[in-house]
Amino acid sequence: MKSTLAALGVALISGCSPMNDTQARMAGGAPAEMIEAMRGDAATRAGVAASATQVESALSVTWPDASLGCPQPGMLYPQVLVPGWRVRIAAGGKTYSYHAGRRGNWAWCPADRAQQPLPGNTI
Repeated sequence: MKSTLAALGVALISGCSPMNDTQARMAGGAPAEMIEAMRGDAATRAGVAASATQVESALSVTWPDASLGCPQPGMLYPQVLVPGWRVRIAAGGKTYSYHAGRRGNWAWCPADRAQQPLPGNTI
């Protein structure tokens, strides 16, 4: 109940409509607040209303290092396995990819930097 109310509150603040049951199941266990923030970011990037975004997929994954599969040039990252999610959101005719860790850290990851998570459910 708390997470549903929190998701509704975030959705109202950010202008997103709350996730429906299908979207919540597709979220792969990712926190609703994080998904809603990603939807808001995708809407901003696409120049559309947040309510016009849709979660295409949200998979529970394991990233091979602390870059969350989206390393920035010139940066070094601890070589540790990081459980998290890969979320894809459709907005304005494009798909935006987001990489996240279980601690709630997330970032938009452009295709030219995106790396694949480890196969299977490693952690």
